[in-house]
Amino acid sequence: MAIRKCPIRVALADDHTMFRKGIVELMMRTSDKFEIVAEAGNGQELIDQIGKLEQYPDVCLLDVNMPVLDGYKTLVSLKETYPLMKFLILSMNGNEFAIIKMLRNGANGYLLKEDDPEELKRAVECVADNEFYHSELTSAHLRALRKGGDKYKPVVLNANEQTFLELCCSEMVYKEIAKQMGLSVRTVEGYRDDLFQKLNVNTRTGLVIYALKHGMVNL
Repeated sequence: MAIRKCPIRVALADDHTMFRKGIVELMMRTSDKFEIVAEAGNGQELIDQIGKLEQYPDVCLLDVNMPVLDGYKTLVSLKETYPLMKFLILSMNGNEFAIIKMLRNGANGYLLKEDDPEELKRAVECVADNEFYHSELTSAHLRALRKGGDKYKPVVLNANEQTFLELCCSEMVYKEIAKQMGLSVRTVEGYRDDLFQKLNVNTRTGLVIYALKHGMVNL
């Protein structure tokens, strides 16, 4: 693993002032690891601030729902201008379709706002290390993978499982996926449950992140 650059330069956009200030305080208490270089109440403010920096941030924290310019449009705009910048999404309710949409367009992971504050710091470090991050993927096995303590063993999927996994990375609901595959909803839900077990995840978003992390789908 490459040596992590310290401090990690962090930018943040969230329209909830108290939440945003709480993140800034949390990160600055660990000043040897993090540096807040931009802080904004909406996406457009963040884009304007980053444009004035001499060096762009390593990791950008984005709320999904913001006035003026939401997280999705902000992500697309920044990703076009700064393709190497990493993005961590902060979500209030964990809406899987909103999160999958962000992941499809270049986000490197997400956290729920109710997650433990210490997990935010771990997530930022993980994303800065070019990893995908999702709180359900922090099992001991996957943490060992990130530290190089084990080697990733490819999971073999059959043709229908592979097709289902690819369609999971779209915005289709399971009923639409079943129709696309010419199968019953019960059958595709069976594929979902089998993949949950095979890939050691328990949500659709977990499937998407696993697939992206290991190059199992082409978007």
